[in-house]
Amino acid sequence: AVAYHGTSQAGCGGILSEGLRVGPAQRYRNSKDARSGEQIGAGVYCTPSLKVALEYAGDRGSSAKIAGRSVHIVMQCRVKPSAIKRCQDEAEHCGAYWVVNNPADIRPYGVLVRPRE
Repeated sequence: AVAYHGTSQAGCGGILSEGLRVGPAQRYRNSKDARSGEQIGAGVYCTPSLKVALEYAGDRGSSAKIAGRSVHIVMQCRVKPSAIKRCQDEAEHCGAYWVVNNPADIRPYGVLVRPRE
């Protein structure tokens, strides 16, 4: 599956050198998967929606600048489909988040940069 992970300029460097890691903010850790009912647990947060990732990057990356222009930074990732825990069902919720418990199951393969509007 393809997913997106919004980040800051500093976060981008760390992701490129060390990969994605489970962070301290785990809002849905004790929630149940929207489809399976399993506990979500701690993991790497991502989304199937580029729009949602851009909004998150805007919140996180207010100081991201390239050539003097403010930008949003989003990592495009491949995710092992069976590893996805759904905070919301993306078929019913356009701002859905996914959690991937094991960072080995999500691999960034592209850096998307978009000027802030």
